Amino acid sequence: MTARLLLLLLWLLPASVAAQAEELSVDARARCIQSMVRIEVDTPRGTLSGSGTVIDPRGYILTNFHVVGHLGHETGTPGVHHNTLFRVAMVHSERGLVVDEYLAEVVRGHVTLDLAIIHIVSRVDEAPLTSAPFTAMAVRSDVPSLGARVWALGFPTGVRTINVTAGQVAGFEDNNAGDAAWMRTDTEFNPGNSGGALIDRECRLVGVPTAVSRAAIEPIELARPSARVPRSWLTALASGADVTPEPTEGFREIAILTEIADAEAGDGSGRGGEVRYYRLPLARPGVVTLSPRLELGAIGAGGRIIRRGSGQVLITSSDGPNTLIAVVVPRGRDGRAPTVRLRFTPMRESDAALGVASAGDGSVSGVLSRADGSACATYVALAPSSLDAAGLLTDIREGRDRESTLRRALLALSPLAADGSFTLRAPSGSYALLIVGSSGLEERREIDLTTSGVDLGAVILDAACR
Repeated sequence: MTARLLLLLLWLLPASVAAQAEELSVDARARCIQSMVRIEVDTPRGTLSGSGTVIDPRGYILTNFHVVGHLGHETGTPGVHHNTLFRVAMVHSERGLVVDEYLAEVVRGHVTLDLAIIHIVSRVDEAPLTSAPFTAMAVRSDVPSLGARVWALGFPTGVRTINVTAGQVAGFEDNNAGDAAWMRTDTEFNPGNSGGALIDRECRLVGVPTAVSRAAIEPIELARPSARVPRSWLTALASGADVTPEPTEGFREIAILTEIADAEAGDGSGRGGEVRYYRLPLARPGVVTLSPRLELGAIGAGGRIIRRGSGQVLITSSDGPNTLIAVVVPRGRDGRAPTVRLRFTPMRESDAALGVASAGDGSVSGVLSRADGSACATYVALAPSSLDAAGLLTDIREGRDRESTLRRALLALSPLAADGSFTLRAPSGSYALLIVGSSGLEERREIDLTTSGVDLGAVILDAACR
């Protein structure tokens, strides 16, 4: 009997040790709890609350963007914050009651990733900060392995003490670029947990509890991996300098001179598709064209849908400067979304050249045509010979730069007339003549402008229309 009992104890011992190794230590648990905050804000729709994690001892807190602002047009203008200041509450022990102590402002936001950073700026009574540095949680830059033990920390709605649930990493969902857009977990998330922390056993942040998908029979908890926090945000914090508020990220700007190609899909939580938002140039009126032919709409103040279309939508003179374009992007059975291409075409030629002087004592003119009779080039421009126009147009198409950068570098710009003719004016000198189409730079020629003018005559492009 004694031998049997001894064998049983020896058999149970490894399992017991393994179970203990998977639990949070008392020290790790205490540190984690002191890094957690509740975030609240009063809005016309009532008090909204969520959770957050202190990731810098100076009081910078990582949370979800939807905790502090409008993620989609269903609740308001996408990218706009719920308010200028948010109440931040903390607890200092496992059973301590959460108490509003501070006020914070949004300094970073990203609507596509649904992430934000807020910064504590004062005590809740607006008195200056006098407390010691805050307890900050380390942020993991890698993704935990499948099956790894994790814990979710946060403040569910109506609960006044910290809430901790345990589980494991159940799977991943990649975006089109092959990055882990989401971690699936069986760790329970509750309303109010959004923006909180998903941690490993060493009290390091591995994800941000963000959404609960109801597409399956059982709810699926989704966390944004901490590895997806923009590197620029973490670099700014690591510099030690104050991180000041910047415009909300995650909006591509639709270009006039070339179409933009947006392949960065798959970061949304909608399993059947996602809605992406784009900023517009200031030119009015105009037409937004979209390929492939998907549903899109113009979104005005407060998230109101002004008008809808399929493949294109009209932008009128009365549409404000902050009007957004919303595109419903479906996902295939493999979970991937197609690349979408958008372009804005002004209805007034003067708007096409907005921001480019197009003046001087020299001029160049010509008539553009293509050997095979097709025509796809739409603009001609003059630029310094040193400008890498092809590279800049590619950067604009792929979202690494904005069209305003190119416009500042150009000396003259004009749309082609219906017959393909053009005339450009600039100070006399040596320049690059740029022929621009929807796909980018069609052709580049070096020319010398003189005060007497240069007539290129028929400019025939041999290459096929791209």
